[in-house]
Amino acid sequence: MFVSGRADQALEMISAGLDLLLSEGLDPACAETAADVIRGVESAGRRIAAAQAMTLGSVRKRCLHVRDGHVSAKVMVRHEAELSGGEAAAREKTTVMLAALEQIAAAFVAGDVGVDQVRLLARVYANRRVRFAMSGAQDWFLDIASSHTFPDFETLVRQWERLLDDDGPEPATVRNRQVSLTQDPVSLGWTLDGNLSSVAGAQISEIFDQYVEAERSIDWDQAVAEHGDDACQDDMARTAAQQPADAFRQIFLDAAANPDGSCVADITTNIVMDQHTFETMLTRLEGGPHQPLDPTKVRCETLGGIQLDPAEAAAVSLIGDFRRVILDGQGVTIDLGKRRLFTGGARLAAQLQRTRCYWPGCWTRTPVCEVDHLRPHAGGGLTNPGNGEPACGCHNQTKQRGFTVTRNPGGGLTLTRPDGSILADAA
Repeated sequence: MFVSGRADQALEMISAGLDLLLSEGLDPACAETAADVIRGVESAGRRIAAAQAMTLGSVRKRCLHVRDGHVSAKVMVRHEAELSGGEAAAREKTTVMLAALEQIAAAFVAGDVGVDQVRLLARVYANRRVRFAMSGAQDWFLDIASSHTFPDFETLVRQWERLLDDDGPEPATVRNRQVSLTQDPVSLGWTLDGNLSSVAGAQISEIFDQYVEAERSIDWDQAVAEHGDDACQDDMARTAAQQPADAFRQIFLDAAANPDGSCVADITTNIVMDQHTFETMLTRLEGGPHQPLDPTKVRCETLGGIQLDPAEAAAVSLIGDFRRVILDGQGVTIDLGKRRLFTGGARLAAQLQRTRCYWPGCWTRTPVCEVDHLRPHAGGGLTNPGNGEPACGCHNQTKQRGFTVTRNPGGGLTLTRPDGSILADAA
């Protein structure tokens, strides 16, 4: 029984409302209605998630778990709600964070901030070395949550955390690097496990992405040859899970066959940093003071947007086999430092404008994207950075169905549907 009969009544009303909602089939007639339904259901889901966290918090505060011998409120909720251990742990972290950060809690209860955003903040709050600063940053967290996609929100929040949680000149990810390849004695299958530093992992990730795309292209070309224009993903010879596994094997085969010991000679990892961050990190490497950095202005990533540790990135950009790309305050490249450069400056300049495909909602990273002419080349469009943007193969083709893309005076993009209505304004 609830402490308040009104709470019991409210749950009955919620249940009745869900019965009505679900009985309608949630079958919107057009895209605009679908967008409204998506946002409405999401807001309701956020508020339900807030109620779930509040319930765990109440059980914890009143020690209601003790009666049935549960060792904690988390265990009681996990049992009664039939949750996974991971879900129960996530709710507990969320509950702890919401109890301390009232502004974020209020926004969550109102449905104004997403579940994933709140859970990310809860994981950061679990870091006791940065917890003290989160109360004063609540307005900033809520602002970027409302104005950024989740990947960009996560990037900024993690950057904020890293800048406060400086663990010394050698990051923990460098000290703790390790990789193991072990065979299961029963299935004889192999498992790869390990930890890499931010820069080493980013370099390997970009090489791996290129190999996966090559395997996918092989299957797609074969599917088109067999089925023509009607080919779809289901016609590919291998699944989306099998292609990366075969790509991983191919990397090692190529490495073994290369007499110079180099895996792929034409793949370069770009380290993209803003000038202020680069100069600040160089000062630190020389033993200078640790000047604070604004996480909203720090850029330290690969071409595909994989975040790098600024101190490590600055160091390896000076001595490693990487391309160093330093940008000024306007985002203009002012330095390209590397031992091994490759041609194609126009392509690189277009890719540097964003870390993912420009199409709204697409998260395909730039290194595996094509460079799309915003104004078609056949229509007089120039091949220069101002008329080029990274687009995945799918959306490069989608644009050909009558969509137009124009660059705004501020540098952003406006996507227009074939009927003349605006799809979205992209940053």
